[in-house]
This record gives sequence, structure tokens and C-alpha cells, in this order.
Amino acid sequence: MTTRSYAHVGCATVLLGGAGLLFVAGGLEALQQRAPLGWLAIAGGLVTWAVLGFLYWINARAYRRQEETERQSYAPSAHQRGGFWKGFFVTWAIVVAAHLAAFLGMGFADLLPRPEQSRAIFSLLVLALVPAHVVAPVLGGVVYSLVRSTELR
Repeated sequence: MTTRSYAHVGCATVLLGGAGLLFVAGGLEALQQRAPLGWLAIAGGLVTWAVLGFLYWINARAYRRQEETERQSYAPSAHQRGGFWKGFFVTWAIVVAAHLAAFLGMGFADLLPRPEQSRAIFSLLVLALVPAHVVAPVLGGVVYSLVRSTELR
């Protein structure tokens, strides 16, 4: 039986948990001071905690996979590898669709109640999605390959 040790996730818990707490507390403080973007800090804290939750989840899956492999009396099947490119291209397709939607929103901004503000928001979204064409697909590929390599059969 595998001895479960979570010592290696302690550092991530302290760093990511603390950073998330600072983001959320800072965002709440900013909202109390009537700062307009305090919600952005709160969202950053929640995303940081979501990353920490994903790390715990993938760690638990890896332990279950290891225990299942040790319980089998026959040679375990080949470890599932790969999947990076599938995750990469699926995530990239989602980013392309979001980028296209932002372009369409910018083009049809005249149909919305405040066309100038709508066009400005959509144009900022178009600019913000440019680096997402590289960053999001790489993250999507890594996440999909991690999930695939720890799945139980």
C-alpha cells in the first residue's frame, strides 16, 4: 500500500493559499475604500485558490492510480501518456472562438445601448486575447495530459 505523503504540497499550500488570501483581503479592502477594481483582486484570489485546488485534485488522482497499480497481481497496463496536443488544439479553438466573438461584438457595437463603451470594451478584449493564443493552449495541453496520465482504468 502506498504511504500517502502530502509534504510536497505544503509549500504550494503556503504560497498559493497565502497569495490567494492576500488578493481576496486586498480586494475587499479596496472595495471598502470604494476603489473601482477591487473585484479584480478578489477574482485573482479565487483563481489562485482554484489552481491550488487543481493541484490537490491531480495529486489525489495520482495516488489513487498508484494504489490501483500496486493492487494488481498482473503487470499493469502501459501508463497513459500524451494528450498534450489534443488539449492544446481544443483550448486554442476555444480561444479562437472567443476572439471571433470579441471581433463580432466590436463590429456590432452600434446595436448595443452604449455603442462607444461597448466598442471600447470589445477592443480591449481583442487585445487581451492576443497573448491567450499561446498561453491558454499550452496550459490546456498540460492540464489535459495531467488528467489523462492520472486516470483510472
